[in-house]
Amino acid sequence: MTPPAIVADSGCDLPAPLLERYQIDQVALIARFGTDEIADTPATRAEFWDRYDISQRPQTSAPSVGAWLEAFAHALHRSDEVIAITVTGKHSSTYSSAILAAAEFGGRVQVLDSWSLSLGEGLIVLRAAGLAQSGADTAAILAELRQMRQRLRLWFLLDTLEAIQHGGRLAPVLTAFKHMSALLSLKPVLGLHDGAIQLDGVSRSLRRGLQDLVDRCRDHAPQVVAVGHARQHLLAAETASLVAAATGLPRDAILVAEVGPALGVHAGPGAIGLALLPA
Repeated sequence: MTPPAIVADSGCDLPAPLLERYQIDQVALIARFGTDEIADTPATRAEFWDRYDISQRPQTSAPSVGAWLEAFAHALHRSDEVIAITVTGKHSSTYSSAILAAAEFGGRVQVLDSWSLSLGEGLIVLRAAGLAQSGADTAAILAELRQMRQRLRLWFLLDTLEAIQHGGRLAPVLTAFKHMSALLSLKPVLGLHDGAIQLDGVSRSLRRGLQDLVDRCRDHAPQVVAVGHARQHLLAAETASLVAAATGLPRDAILVAEVGPALGVHAGPGAIGLALLPA
C-alpha cells in the first residue's frame, strides 16, 4: 500500500516551495472583495494584501464540499489513502466541509482538525507529509498528529484592533480588552487553546509584545518554530533571528511566512505570531 497523500486547506500558510517539496495538495479558502473573489494560494497572497483595506475589509469563506471532493479524487489517483488537515473547526466551517466530502470515499479519506490555524496548522501539515514520505501508514501518522496538536503552541500579537472590531467572529475575545486598550495603547496577545482563540496577554507596545513572544518561545524549549506575519517582512525576519538566539535553533531552520486571509482578515496588517512545538 502506498503512503497516504496529504491534503490541507490554504489556511496553513505554507509557502509554495514546501508544498511542492512535500507533495502537499492544497484546497483554497476564498477571500471576497465585494463581488470579486480571490482563491487563496501562494500565488495570490501578494494580491490579497495589496487589495486589503482595513476600513472595508474582505470576507472569507471555507472551501466548498465540491472543492474538497475534487482534491480528494485527485490525491487518490496517486495514493490509496488521503489524510486531510484543516484549520480549527472552532472558527471555520472548513473542517465540516472536508468531513462531508470525505464521506463519499468509503473510508479512504481521513480528516484531522488541526485545532490551530496559520503556521500552527502548517507545522502539523509538514509533520504529516514528512511521516508519509518516510513510509509511515495512515494510522501511525494520525496517532502522532493527535498528540502533536495537543502540544503545539501558537500566539500572535495584534498591531491594531480595527480588523477584529470590524469583523465580529473574534470580537468577543476582546470585548473586555478593547476599552482599556484605547486608553493605554495596549497590544493584545492571542493564543490557541484546544482550537479556540483566547486573549493570552497584553503588552504596552509592539516591541515589548514581540519580546514576550520570544520569551515564551524560549521557555518552551522548542524543537521547531515558525514565524507568521501580515505585511511585516523585516520585523518577522528580525523576530526569527531573536528566536534563534534565544533557543539555539539554527536561524535557517525557522520558517518565516506571510499569513493569508484565514488569519489576516481578522488579525489585520501588522500582526505577527509564533507557532512552536516543545521538545
